[in-house]
Amino acid sequence: MSAFILVTMLAMASVNKAAPLANINGDPDLNATSCPDYCAGTNSTGDTSRYICGDSRLGPVTVPTGLPLSGIAGSDSTYRRFGGLCPGEFLASWTDPTTGVYMYPPYDGYQLTTVGEEAMFNLTIPVGTFLDRFGSEYGRYMSPAGLSYSQRSLPPTNLDAAPGSKYPYNYQVYMVSRSLHVQGGLIASWFEQQGLGVQFLVPDTVLQLVETGYLSRVNLTADPNW
Repeated sequence: MSAFILVTMLAMASVNKAAPLANINGDPDLNATSCPDYCAGTNSTGDTSRYICGDSRLGPVTVPTGLPLSGIAGSDSTYRRFGGLCPGEFLASWTDPTTGVYMYPPYDGYQLTTVGEEAMFNLTIPVGTFLDRFGSEYGRYMSPAGLSYSQRSLPPTNLDAAPGSKYPYNYQVYMVSRSLHVQGGLIASWFEQQGLGVQFLVPDTVLQLVETGYLSRVNLTADPNW
């Protein structure tokens, strides 16, 4: 069995395991009744119509409602942006108390094995495989296309895109056009998210891989179901 097939099977197994946790319609973490002083501990420096509590670290007020994003990070997904915490509690748990910026997981974000080693290995992704990413093309982390946001262990800021952005919610899908040698493995739980999805650390930035012909951008407007 190839490493790519194995890691894909792990991703699908983690999806099946995650499914019973929740099937969220709307966003219960925006329910102010569970937090008496809802925005306590946040820093309102932005647009309250765009960001929760006006704090850009908490991400956009609205979640995706259309295909394909509604089932990945939106109204039909298992994603709860604060994991049941109040906004201030979430920030206190996951940001540096001095700088206020998010603290990311050690070991390149990989889940550790029972012997304390990173659950990762090298593999080759075949031509025709779809990958995706929440973030700019200057990053190097990708996942199997369609992986739920809760399994990626990303902060809510990765969903923030400028109004009118070419890529709503910073979401981009790519097809592998040339065999791609990557490092891959299971994602650690972080940011109140379950993780256990699959991440790929690609050899160059996504933009460089597009420019050198290893990846091709997928037009989600023309083909939202790729």
